Amino acid sequence: MEIDKQLKEWMEQYYDRLCYVAYTYVRDRSRAEDVVQEAFVNAYLKVRQLKDMDRPYPWLVRIVINQCLNTIRNQKREKLAEHVPEISIASTEDVYMQRSRDKEVYAGIMGLADKFRIPIILYYFEEMSVKEIAYALAIGEGAAKTRLARGRKQLENRLRRGDSDEFGESYSSGKTGLSPR
Repeated sequence: MEIDKQLKEWMEQYYDRLCYVAYTYVRDRSRAEDVVQEAFVNAYLKVRQLKDMDRPYPWLVRIVINQCLNTIRNQKREKLAEHVPEISIASTEDVYMQRSRDKEVYAGIMGLADKFRIPIILYYFEEMSVKEIAYALAIGEGAAKTRLARGRKQLENRLRRGDSDEFGESYSSGKTGLSPR
């Protein structure tokens, strides 16, 4: 059967079930639908990897789950990125407030222990994957994920409490963002 027809048949047959699976991960109906649509695109691109054409559902579920996990990971990055300032043209008052926030975020990151600070910097500022971080630090992927999660939690707590350390005082930059680029 032609791949396009096969994919269309699978969409008709499995779309609702896959949306349900996606919803259990992302907890948002429209996001779940987006995930399933992206998963079908991935399935189309990788259909040759399917070993049992008679039983595509488990393979499609795996693709949906992977897409959900990627979506959740990206949401976490976006959530943390809310604390990282963007470069923009602003009033003097806005610039002052932004620089104050930059100092807080910088102090929060620099106040983390090395084992948490380094993965945070590699992930958010150097845009390395968990796998790349694990390789670079010569640790397992699970350890890299754990360090990122614990580092995020510690940073979030520090920012909520307004903790500061000596690095917060010594930070000075002409830029309004923390990005090292």
